[in-house]
Amino acid sequence: MKKLFLSLVALMMVANTLFAQNSGLGFNYQAVVRKADGVLLANADATLRISLYPGQMAASPTWVETHKVHTDVSGSFGITVGKGSRVSSSVAAQYSDINFASVYYWMKIEILEGSTYREVSFSQLPSSPYSEVAYNALLFPSGMIVPFAGPVEKIPAGWLLCDGTAISRSTYANLYNAIGVCWGTGDGSTTFNLPDLRGMFLRGVSGASGNDADANKRTMLTNNGGNTGNNVGSYQGDAIRNITGKVNGSMEYNTPSEVFYQTSPMEKVHGTFYGWQPNTWSKIGFDASRVVPVGSDNRPKNVYVNYIIKY
Repeated sequence: MKKLFLSLVALMMVANTLFAQNSGLGFNYQAVVRKADGVLLANADATLRISLYPGQMAASPTWVETHKVHTDVSGSFGITVGKGSRVSSSVAAQYSDINFASVYYWMKIEILEGSTYREVSFSQLPSSPYSEVAYNALLFPSGMIVPFAGPVEKIPAGWLLCDGTAISRSTYANLYNAIGVCWGTGDGSTTFNLPDLRGMFLRGVSGASGNDADANKRTMLTNNGGNTGNNVGSYQGDAIRNITGKVNGSMEYNTPSEVFYQTSPMEKVHGTFYGWQPNTWSKIGFDASRVVPVGSDNRPKNVYVNYIIKY
């Protein structure tokens, strides 16, 4: 079989700023196929293998795909890199997982001759592909958490529900590189945990600010590992600050052991008067339900959203 080679005609990039690590729509590549003697390979079939390497010296590609093309009368063809058939040697689970903003990628093009692929081109991608993620990288980096106003089944592509699920470290490599095991170690080797923010309020890490006096007492969010103390991902249970002082006002007895404290302009505060009893002195307890709404936890007025994280 006569050897073929590619004569580069144009490399066109399509910038698309959708909500994923890159747009997922790929970029266009056009070339001309010629025989070894330089004659155009017109109206013929050919198989190409496209590999994207994270740097010129990278040992293995992040993404590999193949394309079956049919040349026109001038020997030219066009493909969309990112839309071919994924080869199992790819590290990325899908093309949209490639983080073009993290490193300068190189593209290798090979053509199938018999049962062997022959390299015909290996060059650095021009700057155009990085426009795919320029917008997205600023607004939606991996690990970003946002409130989503829709139901779980409507969560957009490229995002996951913050429900504590253990997910693959390789499939979601960009997210793993961003948050690691801050929220849980998963199985300790191949998975890691998403944040579990169901029913939670978020609080900024205290750091050196001293704004959280109990920062060093914070625990793991779940029982599967993750950070504690003054670190992102740590958990703090609910509490109410201790209130000290005394109540001034008149007392109105309903029964010998029950009393209302009239503290104008406040409403009456209901309490149980333990007070003075033979040979003992106890305390005064208050039932706040007579004055304010009560529940099983401490909370402000709130509404539900689904917290989602970018992967």
